[in-house]
Amino acid sequence: MFDVERNELSICTFSVAKLAKTLMSLLGGRAESLPAVPNGSVQKLGRLPPRFASTMVHFCARTDQTSLIETAMSVGAKTVLLVPSLSGTRIDLDSIERTFEVTVIAADDLFFIQEGTIVVSTAALDELRYRLGLGDDSPPNSFRMTGDHWEICFEKNRFVLADAIGMWYLAEFLSRPGRTLNPVELENARTGIVARSSTSGTGEAFDEHARREYKRTLADISARIAEAERNNDSGTLETLQTEQYEILSQLQKDTGRNGKARVLTDESKSRKNVRQAVNRDIKRIAEHHAELAEHLKLAFKGNAMCYRPDADPNWEL
Repeated sequence: MFDVERNELSICTFSVAKLAKTLMSLLGGRAESLPAVPNGSVQKLGRLPPRFASTMVHFCARTDQTSLIETAMSVGAKTVLLVPSLSGTRIDLDSIERTFEVTVIAADDLFFIQEGTIVVSTAALDELRYRLGLGDDSPPNSFRMTGDHWEICFEKNRFVLADAIGMWYLAEFLSRPGRTLNPVELENARTGIVARSSTSGTGEAFDEHARREYKRTLADISARIAEAERNNDSGTLETLQTEQYEILSQLQKDTGRNGKARVLTDESKSRKNVRQAVNRDIKRIAEHHAELAEHLKLAFKGNAMCYRPDADPNWEL
C-alpha cells in the first residue's frame, strides 16, 4: 500500500456503449447492449464475427490476478476478455485460460494509433484465432481507400496512410498487374480533364528561371561536398553526391542534343508526373512497411507504366 495525493490522480470516464460500438466495428463484429456483470468491473461489449466463431467479448478494467479470476468465473466459458494492458503484470494467464476457458488479450496489443486513426493489429488477430482454436487464417493483401485515408495490408502487416495523388495511381496499377497503362489517360481519369493527343507539345521541360535554379543548387551542393570532404564526413558526402547525381541525371534527360531544353509531349509530361507521384508515395510507404516499398520498387522496372511483380500478391482493392 502507498499514499497518493488527490492532486496526483487523473480520473477518466468513458461511455462503455461508445467503446463497444467503436471496438466491435473495428473487429468486424457487432456491439450488443447488454448489462454489466454483477461484480461491476466487467462489461459485455458484443460478439466477434463468424471468422472468430462469433465469440462473446467482455471488457475488464482491472488487470490483477484476483480480479481476472473473479471475472473469468463470472462471464463463463468461451469468452474473449479484453483488458487495457498486460504490460508490467505478472499474471499466470495460462492457468486462468485453461481453468475457465477464457482468452485474455490486451487492448494495447490488439489496437494501435497510426496517423490519428485506430488500427487493428492483423498479427494480434491471427494470434487470437489460434488461441481460440480456429487455426491459421492469413489476412489478404489489400490496398483500399477508406474515407480520407488508405488502409493497406501486405504480408500480414497493416497500416494506414493519408490520401495523396500517388496512392490513387498505385491503386490503378495494382488493379491491373502486368498491363501497361497510358499516363495521359491515368491523369485524365484522376482529374477529369480531357486529353489532347499524346504526341502534342506542352512546352519545354524547364525554362530559363529553372535553369538558373539548377545552376544555383548545383553550386551550393558542390560547396557543401567540398566542406564534407574537408571534415571527412562520409555520411553527408554520400548524401550530397547522390543528390548531385540525381539533379545532373534529370538535367541530362531534359536537355536535347543542341543543349536546349527538350519539348515535352503530353505523354512524356504525364509519365513524369505519374512516376514522381508514385515514387513519393512509395517513400511514404517505406516509413511504415519497408518490405512493401521494396516490392513496389522492384515491380515498377525503370520508367515503365506497368506494375509487373515477380509473384502476384492478389491484391484486394
